[in-house]
Formats: sequence, C-alpha cells, structure tokens
Amino acid sequence: MLLHDLQARVRIALTTTLINEWGLFTPATGTSHPSARSIAFHVGWHLRPMIDESWDVDCDYERSGAALEPTMAFGPGAQRAPDLIVHRRGRLGPEDNLLLVALTADFASHSTEAPDFAAVRAVQLRFGYRYAVWVDLQLRDDGPEGRVRPHWQWSTLEGGPVRPEPESVYTTEELQSITQSIRLLYLG
Repeated sequence: MLLHDLQARVRIALTTTLINEWGLFTPATGTSHPSARSIAFHVGWHLRPMIDESWDVDCDYERSGAALEPTMAFGPGAQRAPDLIVHRRGRLGPEDNLLLVALTADFASHSTEAPDFAAVRAVQLRFGYRYAVWVDLQLRDDGPEGRVRPHWQWSTLEGGPVRPEPESVYTTEELQSITQSIRLLYLG
C-alpha cells in the first residue's frame, strides 16, 4: 500500500471517529478525558474495513506474550506501547508490519506518557513498520462542545520523516465542516 493511500484511510477513520464518537471528546460527558488507547480503538474500528483482510488491526498486541518489551515502549523508562498497529500477527519484518500509530490527545499537557516523534521513529525502525504516524489530536476544553485540532507527522521506514514538522490533518474549511456536522448531530 502506498503512503498517500494509507494516509487517506487513516484520515477517513479519524474523521468518522470524530463525528460518530464525539462523546469521547467532549468535556460535558464527564470529568475525565479519554485515553489515547480508547480513541485509538475507535480509529482502528473504523480503519479495519478499509484495510485488506490479510492485515490485522490491533490496539494491543504483545509479540512475546510477556510484559511490554522495553524496545516497544516509547522513550527511556516508558511504559507506553503504540496505540494502534496494522500488521500480520505472528510474523516479523516490513513485509508484515504496515503501520504503527502513536496517538496523543493533547501534547500541550506535556504528559510524561506522550511520546516524541524520535521515540515513535525508533520503534518503527526496531520492528520494521513500513509507515509510522504520530497523531496529536490537540484536544482542548473550549466550552461544552470541546475543541479538536488534529496534527500528524508521518515517517516511512526507508525515508524517515515525510515532513520535518507535524502538519494539520485537515484544512481550516474541512475542520469547520466536520465541526458543523458534529453540531448538527449532537447539539441540534
């Protein structure tokens, strides 16, 4: 699969998650924020039908069957594994590892669990994922409906980062259209 095809599919899955699962992202639904793993589950759920059936889409997969391998965690001493992977279970190497996704709800919080792109890239290289993406949803508590301004940064196994800095997933107009769809569905 080519990078632009995979980017389009991840983008569609993210958009579908934002619209269909908006309750995850709104501060009015409770006092706690969704975990990256919870959001990744929904993105994976919507991504699955768009990926060839020969691939497995998992939010949690321990190849060794033991505790989290230190080489799979993001950063030194980190206990955070990738949030979503597209691979072929039980196999290793770039031909069987398509995509690694690290998702963070808000980098502005400077969470110690938030990976940096270098850590994502290191895991990509260690396990031979053809593509890796670091998604920052940039969730904010801006009123009862909340705010989201997703950015992402992609990497290919051979070429490294596609762009030197994260870029917006959506144009301003696209994000306004998504927000309008959400308002119509949830706020009347």
